[in-house]
Amino acid sequence: MRISTSQLHNLGLNAILDQQAKLIRTQQQIATGKRVLNPSDDPSAVASSININQSIKRTEQFQENINTARSRQNLEEQTLAGINDIFNRIRELAIQGNKTSLTNTDRQTIASEIRQNLAGLLSLSNTQDSNGEYLFSGYQGMTQPFSVDSSGNYIYNGDNGQRYLQIGPGRQVAVSDSGVDVFQAIRNGNGSFTTRDNPANAGTGVIDPGSVINAAASDGDTYSITFPITTSATDTLVFGDNVGTDDDLNYTLNINGTTVYSVSESGTPVNTLEGLAAEINDDSVTTGVKAYVANGTLYLGYTTPSTNPITVTEGLSGGSDGDLDTATGYFGSALSGTTTPNADIAYNAGDADFYIVEDSAGNLETSGAYTSGSQIAFNGIATNISGSPRTSDSFTLSPSANQDLFTTVENLALALENGSDTPAGVAGLANAVSRALTDIDQSMNNVEQIRSQVGSRLKALDSQQDLNDAYSLQLQTTLSGLEDLDYADAITRLEQQLTGLQAAQQSFVSIRGLSLFNFL
Repeated sequence: MRISTSQLHNLGLNAILDQQAKLIRTQQQIATGKRVLNPSDDPSAVASSININQSIKRTEQFQENINTARSRQNLEEQTLAGINDIFNRIRELAIQGNKTSLTNTDRQTIASEIRQNLAGLLSLSNTQDSNGEYLFSGYQGMTQPFSVDSSGNYIYNGDNGQRYLQIGPGRQVAVSDSGVDVFQAIRNGNGSFTTRDNPANAGTGVIDPGSVINAAASDGDTYSITFPITTSATDTLVFGDNVGTDDDLNYTLNINGTTVYSVSESGTPVNTLEGLAAEINDDSVTTGVKAYVANGTLYLGYTTPSTNPITVTEGLSGGSDGDLDTATGYFGSALSGTTTPNADIAYNAGDADFYIVEDSAGNLETSGAYTSGSQIAFNGIATNISGSPRTSDSFTLSPSANQDLFTTVENLALALENGSDTPAGVAGLANAVSRALTDIDQSMNNVEQIRSQVGSRLKALDSQQDLNDAYSLQLQTTLSGLEDLDYADAITRLEQQLTGLQAAQQSFVSIRGLSLFNFL
């Protein structure tokens, strides 16, 4: 086989260039620290590297989300802590304002400080993060959540949304709480029912918040506790017309000037206390008086608190036999056709000695002798009333409802501003403060529950961040195995390639000098 001089030169040159290319590639590997410089170097490794790099980028985004979430949650936790600090101060002021030694001026001053704290609560409810977004407006991040209208009502302008950020594969964490959950969805009273005095009460009775003693027996109805006046009424009306002409006597029963029942001698009188009470109650709207029957006794009480006496008038008419026309009324009046045709009995208001509990339909639930501080229990719930309520005073137990914490504080301020130094006024203030303290405790408990949720989220962020770090390290290790250079191998290879290049260059110099003319 013949090899021309030009072919010999080309082969030598190509060998040198090939050695230089290998040397340059090895130098680039050493300079970059990467084994794979081009997809063609290791297609399988490149494909795996692309997937791993995407996972690394995604994990980095999760870590950024965690930092964002942590920032918002720390701010929310600080805000909630500030709310509870304000409530602690308001609670102190409420207890201070309920002291009987204070004057109305003193209470006005306390109410003024409470209103300053109320303004602080409103400010905290409108807290914004570093991006200018409101913490408690749900999905409406750029909408101020709370405002006050011209009537003094507190209006929520956000929604019920709760924003989430993804912090790991398949894992999200809440980064906000709506204003509804934090400030509005708070059950007043003890959480099951709330107790309230009638503002018109004339006595000094103070009702406590009460409690549920048997949840299975509680039916969620509204109940009223009233203090009626004991009467000596019986279930019998007796006519006496046994001599003389055949008269048809007529009996009438008036309550506060209104006829509530009448019957003639030839008729059939009611013969039960329940029937008599029903006749009286048919005209309660007009008379303002209601009758109750408990344990064989008929009681009378005003439908709304009043200090006026209840006047019962029994009358007899239709007789013609003088003193022989008589009747004994239900309330014991000895009536005579000529000498005593009418008899008045005045039941004056006084300190209560008996209570009656009715449901919303007017059904009697329980009753008993009143003793200050004694438990009044029925249908799985219980409360007690202390002090000296007056007859016709009343209290209400109604199911708890949502009440925003601003209204709770507003009610307390109003109670202190409108306080009175009269015994009834002092009792009314005590009832209002007791109710406010219960509602404040409910608000603080709700805020603490939200804070505990925030704390759980912060803990979840820390845990997920550690998991993401570990996962990212694993990905980096795997990626390093695919891409990173083995320096010992590369340097050894570089030395070999450099020696090969030098040998190729020297052999080329020697071969280049070969020519047939050199031997002629």
